[in-house]
Amino acid sequence: MADNTAHSPALYKLRKVTRIAALVILLLVVMGFFLPAEYRVERSIVVDASRQEVFSSMLQGDNLSDWMYIQNGQVEVFDGELTVGDRVALFYSDVEQQGFLSVTNKSNYTVLFDVQPKPKVNLVKNTIALTEVAEGTLVQWTINGTLSAGLLSPYLAMFANDIAGSNFERSLSALKEQIEQ
Repeated sequence: MADNTAHSPALYKLRKVTRIAALVILLLVVMGFFLPAEYRVERSIVVDASRQEVFSSMLQGDNLSDWMYIQNGQVEVFDGELTVGDRVALFYSDVEQQGFLSVTNKSNYTVLFDVQPKPKVNLVKNTIALTEVAEGTLVQWTINGTLSAGLLSPYLAMFANDIAGSNFERSLSALKEQIEQ
């Protein structure tokens, strides 16, 4: 008696589907080698206050932790104002590890700072620039970074704008509310 299971239509379709799936996975892996792992996220908001008022209040120790949103965490509360070279801790509720925020430059209504969200995670370069506009002050926050998550890095970088963007919008809205009250 002959074995007809080797030629059954269901097995043929299964074999065809697995081969197509394997080709798609292979194509995605190969594409990942050519996509950049770098990302850039930019958000802005207009605050109804002077540029000097926004500049002097946004890095105050009792203000920073209130407006800067960190998912499952917060910026350490401190006295005074952050200046170049200062470093403040980032605490997370769900892990024992902490990250840091470090001011690298502060001039002409622009603040540059690095954030290392957690140990062994790449630094994220941040720039907050303040520009006078008719309605008050335009606060523009830009981040640049590189992901190091293996083959997933380029794909995560493609969605960084959506992932991180909502956190920046939340932070900027809180800054606006805090200063305008």
